[in-house]
Amino acid sequence: MAGLAKSSGLVAATAATAVMAQPTILSGVTAISDGTNDATVIVYDNASAASGTVLAKVYADSTVGSNTVIFATPVKAEAGITISVTGTNSGGIVYYGA
Repeated sequence: MAGLAKSSGLVAATAATAVMAQPTILSGVTAISDGTNDATVIVYDNASAASGTVLAKVYADSTVGSNTVIFATPVKAEAGITISVTGTNSGGIVYYGA
């Protein structure tokens, strides 16, 4: 179906994770804390590395648990999408392609 976003699935806090290696659009981002440690998800306009233009940065502190940002107007990723998730036992989800 046209107009539906794809999900990266839950991405754990590790090295940079390439989500899409070609031009696409970013529809939203979720940062998920483990309830003890803060979480940060940074989305880069890059096909394979956590560098270049930052498209979004979403933060969830340990008292909130999670924080989701959905863009009313999606953001174009010219090269692709790579994300970096930081925070012990934290995770992130990226919604793209719609």
